[in-house]
Amino acid sequence: MAGFALLLFASSWKLWTPQDVFPQIPFLMSLITTPTWVDWFCLGLSAGALGICLLTKEGKALTVALMLFATSTTALILLDQHRLQPWAYQFVVLATVIATSSKLNAVRRIQIITVSIYIFSGISKLDYQFVHTVGDQMLSTLIGTFGATTENWPTQFKHFTILCLPMTEILLGIGLLISKTRNCAAAGAVTMHAVLLLILFQDVSGLGVLIWNLFFIFQIIWIFYRQPNQKTKPGKNPPMVDSFGYLITLGVVIFPLWEFCDHWPAWQVYAPRCSRAKLESPLEDSELWNNFGQWSNQTLAVPVYPQARFEFAVAVAVQQKFNKSRGLPIEVSQASNRWNGTRVSKLIAGDQIKMQMSRYWLNTHARDTWTKASEDGRK
Repeated sequence: MAGFALLLFASSWKLWTPQDVFPQIPFLMSLITTPTWVDWFCLGLSAGALGICLLTKEGKALTVALMLFATSTTALILLDQHRLQPWAYQFVVLATVIATSSKLNAVRRIQIITVSIYIFSGISKLDYQFVHTVGDQMLSTLIGTFGATTENWPTQFKHFTILCLPMTEILLGIGLLISKTRNCAAAGAVTMHAVLLLILFQDVSGLGVLIWNLFFIFQIIWIFYRQPNQKTKPGKNPPMVDSFGYLITLGVVIFPLWEFCDHWPAWQVYAPRCSRAKLESPLEDSELWNNFGQWSNQTLAVPVYPQARFEFAVAVAVQQKFNKSRGLPIEVSQASNRWNGTRVSKLIAGDQIKMQMSRYWLNTHARDTWTKASEDGRK
């Protein structure tokens, strides 16, 4: 985990620094004035803790390093919602579970978390939008590697084949839960990620997506094949500490069921039905600011955080940069209907923008790093 975490931090290093090329939106408004040295300090702690994890096999030093990594990375995420990448969320959870659980309990809990990822991810893609966009692209790319095409396939057969992709993900998750089917499901999961690597290698938004899928292959092998001996003596963790690991696991598994859970913590990855926001009027100054996904990929090497609240905050920050708080309407769209792909959208402009910002539970104001850069640019 530590090795892959270092690779993922390196592949998206700019995201974790106090950059000013993309608006940073903290989770709490009280954090928008946080000095930039805090980012560097927490990033150094996270990297140092991961280094200790690589060099330490077990013991108190490893436990402290894992908790230090989880704490400092959480602080970095609180300073910018964009940093809540799926892999960052997953690694913070895994580090906490490993640090607070006995060896056998840690393996079992990571197994449960992994299963929940597959099941929730698969369910999120049983959707009209996936069938007609991302799923269609994935199938075409996969078939194209064999020199074939899906252009002449009957529509219903093509849609059925696309839906088999998320259904396979769900069935693999269920198979990993059952001892009799676990080995076959683990082999299937490894194969699935290998196929995803083949598909994404040809059309990928950031190196991190490839590294994360490669991590899943190693994780499946390690926690479903190379398990600790069942006769291993129970760990010496105090009951309260071990209970904390259990509660973290339980929270991660049931969190996606909560109505207000964001899309990525609910493991809705490669799922295009997510809520969104965008500037309705295009900007002539830069094509990137008209496409938040492309802007994020090109400047930070990561996908944009797929949440209407975050993208709305980014749109407001762009308005601030151009000093056009009343001239650029923002379109805010709810998650699309699972059965027909339609969205409920509304245009927000003028005084309505401040009203909309106040309706979100979490912060929608950009950090001072962006504000100061905007002021310097106007000067």
